[in-house]
Amino acid sequence: MNPSAADKLEWLFRPPPSDSGIDRKALAGLLVELARTVEPRSAPPADVSVPLDPRLQELRRLLVGHEIEVLGRLREVVEDPEQLGAAVGRVLPTAVASSDARLGEVLAPALEKATASSIRNDPRTLIDILQPVIVPAIRKSVGETIDNTFQSLNESLRQSLTWRGLRWRLEAWRTGKTFAEVVLNHTLVYQVEHVFLIHSHTGLLISHVAAEDAASQDPQLVSSMLTAIQDFVRDSFQGAGQQGVDTLRLGDLRLWCEAGTFAMLVAVIRGNPPEELRGKLRDVLGRIHEERRHTLETFDGDSSGLGDIEARLGECAALRQEGAPASRAGFPWYVFLLAALLVGIAGGVGIWRWDVAQKIAQEQARVAEEQARIRAAEAERRAAELRRWSDYVDRLRAQPGIVVTEAAERDGKFVVAGLRDPLAADPTAILHQSGIDPVKVVSHWQPYQALEPVFVLQRLEASLAPPPSVTLSIAGDRIVAKGSATPVWLARARMAARMMPAGGPQLDISGVQDIAEGLLGKLRDSIQAHEIRFNTNESLPAPGQDAELDRLAAGINELTGLAASLHMMARIRLTGHSDDTGPGTYNLSLSIARAGAVLALLKKRGVAADLITIGGAGQLDPLNAGDSDKARSMNRRVSVAVRLEDEP
Repeated sequence: MNPSAADKLEWLFRPPPSDSGIDRKALAGLLVELARTVEPRSAPPADVSVPLDPRLQELRRLLVGHEIEVLGRLREVVEDPEQLGAAVGRVLPTAVASSDARLGEVLAPALEKATASSIRNDPRTLIDILQPVIVPAIRKSVGETIDNTFQSLNESLRQSLTWRGLRWRLEAWRTGKTFAEVVLNHTLVYQVEHVFLIHSHTGLLISHVAAEDAASQDPQLVSSMLTAIQDFVRDSFQGAGQQGVDTLRLGDLRLWCEAGTFAMLVAVIRGNPPEELRGKLRDVLGRIHEERRHTLETFDGDSSGLGDIEARLGECAALRQEGAPASRAGFPWYVFLLAALLVGIAGGVGIWRWDVAQKIAQEQARVAEEQARIRAAEAERRAAELRRWSDYVDRLRAQPGIVVTEAAERDGKFVVAGLRDPLAADPTAILHQSGIDPVKVVSHWQPYQALEPVFVLQRLEASLAPPPSVTLSIAGDRIVAKGSATPVWLARARMAARMMPAGGPQLDISGVQDIAEGLLGKLRDSIQAHEIRFNTNESLPAPGQDAELDRLAAGINELTGLAASLHMMARIRLTGHSDDTGPGTYNLSLSIARAGAVLALLKKRGVAADLITIGGAGQLDPLNAGDSDKARSMNRRVSVAVRLEDEP
């Protein structure tokens, strides 16, 4: 703000001069002159452009000239923002200080918005502002709460095991209060004897109130000494800051100090006060600051007109708590009743505990018996399971073709391993028959060929496929074959006998007869000895061959019947022959025709045609290689061949 604006503002706020500055002599002369010259009934000029009478202008200057000048300067200040801001800032503190609650109500929304905006922008600023106030307050509140807790705990522990403590417990049960609260009500007996309100900055005594029966001292002297003690403590101990002495104790007296912004309240208490009393003292000090803030701030030692403060202090001086009046001596009926009640309760509790103990013992015995029964059942089940397992292993070991190499129990399961012939019994089937849970058994079997005669016999029957005329059986350590068989089967049997492994049963085929060497062989040879003769270039048998055909048919039928009884089949081959007198192809056709003619003649004689096959050899297989008629006659024939086979 520039100096000229400041001067104008200073002039604006100066009070008007005591003298209006009007030249009263000139004013009187001017009024006389106007009274002489002005017509009373003359109207004011309608044209405003006509200049006024200079005498009237002079009259206006003399009467309201100062006000016109003030209004002009005030208008200049209002229209200039800088001057207006300076003027408002100068009067605003005084206006706020002297305003009523309406100003606070008007400014509250704006201040709340400004505070909220400031906190959102930088919360640290509000924390820095509140920290010097809040942290000591919190620390003091926490300390008082802890002291109150310890005070309550100490009193409760001290009185809990005494007769008086039992009586207070009954009172707590009857009134619904906590035991600690009842104990404090009876033990914390105190009286506030003096209350001092001392100015914090000057140390002057603002007000003092004492109880009626309190010993009185010079309040000014006491106030001075307390102020000196507070200053001594602050000066002597670093870190105390603006804090002072909180509590002083001398015998049965306690001095509790509550510091405020402008004044400190000191209470002299006799007895054992509760910590809640600090809150009451703090409330009184707060109300005094709220109601007489300006007076406390500007206190200069004049205590006149502070009757309301003295009344507030009187509230503190009236605080006290008296102990319960001593009861009249007499027979302690309540003690007797209490003792009887306790004895009754103890007896009831004892009976109840005995009954509970009996029930617990019975339940424990029942549980122990049940556990023993369960353990016995489990042991029995376990023994039975082991017996079944042992029986199962024994049965496996007794089975031919099974060699058990391991039988054990691991990880809660039974394990069995060994060798097993594929022809041996199935261990799984044996396991199911043993009654053991298959889930609990782990089996590992490796295949091998056992040398037991029964398995060797089964393998020989599977590989040799003996005909029905041959039987295989076990005789001691040998496999014996008996019956009759074809030479082909005998050859296979002899090969198998030579391949039998050492150490096992051997195959004995000495009891098998070669059918080629028995009756069949004789019939075969007899049939094969027959020959049907033919004349030259004739396809039908020569005259006189019917008897030979009859014998041939009879022999074939006998052979087939005997072969069927031996589960064998006889195959007949008729082969036609010719001499060398004709062409070879003709002779071949002629020989086939001769074989067909003989087949037809045999069918007429009851021979099964499906067992006979025919063929022709022409002149290639002569019976006599000569070229005489006799030799050629011997070569014109049909020969017979027999082959014995096993039934399919």
